[in-house]
This record gives sequence, C-alpha cells and structure tokens, in this order.
Amino acid sequence: MNIKLLIALLPVVFMLHDFEEILMFESWLKKNREEIRRRFPSLDKILGRSHDRLSTPGFAVAVLHEFLIIAVITYLSLYFDSYAWWFGAFAAFSLHLFVHIGQWIIFRKYVPFIVTSILALPYCGYTFVEFLEVTDLSAAQMAFWAGLGVALTVVSFFPAFYLAGCFEDWKNQKYLQIEK
Repeated sequence: MNIKLLIALLPVVFMLHDFEEILMFESWLKKNREEIRRRFPSLDKILGRSHDRLSTPGFAVAVLHEFLIIAVITYLSLYFDSYAWWFGAFAAFSLHLFVHIGQWIIFRKYVPFIVTSILALPYCGYTFVEFLEVTDLSAAQMAFWAGLGVALTVVSFFPAFYLAGCFEDWKNQKYLQIEK
C-alpha cells in the first residue's frame, strides 16, 4: 500500500475512533460515575472538574479541536512531503490507543473507546512498519518527534477542553434559553 495513503488515513482513523467516544462518553460517564468515584478517587478529581459538565456536543467540540490539529498536520506533511510532524501526531495517537487499552484492563468492563482502539491497532502497526521502510528519520529523530507529539497532544487537551467548556456555557446560556 502506498505510504502516502496510509499517512492520509490518520485523520480518518482518528475520527472513527473518536466517534465511539463522542457517541458513548456522556451516557457511559453518567452510568459509571459512582463506580469511578469509589474505585478511582484521584481520577475522579480530574474528571469531575472537566468531563462532568460536558454534554455530547461539548465533548465533540474538544474532539473537533484535536481532529483539526491532526488533519492540518497530515495535510501539510503530504503537501510539503515532510513527515516528521506527522510522525509525532501518529505516535501520539498510537500511544493514546494503548492508554485506552490499559484503562479498559484496569476498569475491567466496557469503556467508550475500547472497540475502536482495538480495531485501529492493525492500522497503526502496519503504517509504522511501512513508514520505517521509507522514512529518512533516524531512530533518535523518531523518538524525538514521538516525544514532541505526545507532549503537544497533552498540552492541546487544555485548550480543547477550555473551548468545550466555553461551548457548554454558550449553549446553556444563549442557545437553549426559551424566549417569553
């Protein structure tokens, strides 16, 4: 398979994975909130502040933010035929899948990202092997870009969830007000 097609598929695979999260997260969190509080109190302190107030559309705003970053990086990498930034985004996404699998193992029941995490792993593995065959990046460079990709992904969560919170505020104050 052409490596450029595999590279171009990253935003598609990302969105297929995140559709599961968007569709299931709000109802799953409501159903499992008490168990999370009981079993993982330190995680609850983090989630309780940001995720509890998000509706499905609000969560979708955060996902949109992350999607736009991945899509722009992918498009520019293909346009300029330079793949270091793309590799950083790809590595962060791949690691993200393994984190989700770890969460599933720890929680020991369905979590709203596990099905597509498992389904996306073959794409990630195959793409990584194919990328290794064509890249001029050294192992040290790939490690650098992977680390940068992970760091920037973590940092990007703050504006993503800030924007999601702003959307929730707007939606709850303006959009859903009933005129008398």
